[in-house]
Amino acid sequence: MAKKLVIDPGHGGSDSGAVNGSYREKDFTLQIALKVRDYLAKNHEVSILMTRTTDTTVSLTQRTDYANANQADYFASIHINAGGGTGWESYIYNGTVSQFTIDAQNRIHSTVMGVIGPKYGVRDRGKKRANFHVLRESDMPAILMENLFIDTTQDLNLLRNATFIKDLADAIGLGIAKALSLPKKATGLYKVIAGSFQSLENAQDRESFLKKNRIGQSQVRQ
Repeated sequence: MAKKLVIDPGHGGSDSGAVNGSYREKDFTLQIALKVRDYLAKNHEVSILMTRTTDTTVSLTQRTDYANANQADYFASIHINAGGGTGWESYIYNGTVSQFTIDAQNRIHSTVMGVIGPKYGVRDRGKKRANFHVLRESDMPAILMENLFIDTTQDLNLLRNATFIKDLADAIGLGIAKALSLPKKATGLYKVIAGSFQSLENAQDRESFLKKNRIGQSQVRQ
């Protein structure tokens, strides 16, 4: 059975989250979360649940209740920071957590920073711990990611960059896949048999035709 992952786009609906002019945290978190979902659905065997897929209001309690009721294996919450800083950071609960929770944070954090650090010059703000509701009240291992600062010009410019958003989302997805040891989906490799012949001469003629027209790889076998 595929592992069950809850992706949680922070805020939404009447809760805009942090704001800078016309830019709202709730919009960025949903955009990133949907791309994380798409990356994982395309590349890995995993059952994905979303706390929201549109601009709707979902309380903190509803988010963790949903994950707990569905007995998810992992909870990943996506947020945008504010307060005049810069960079990327991740959080796990500051109380008692499993070693898996710690290891998963390490894997996800290093994977994400390994992409957005060298390519975009994003500052690594470190692996942190906090008493956030979604980390404390989720029955399963959980992480909360703060993806840059909406009120810092250089960070906002990256958040407005579609290529950066895709690279960030793919890196988060890859990090989660590594942390949960998610199997890769089949590559879709199919073999086509060109035919079977009682006559060796006819078989060799077909092989010659395939090679001449550069159709696949052929070898006459008896």
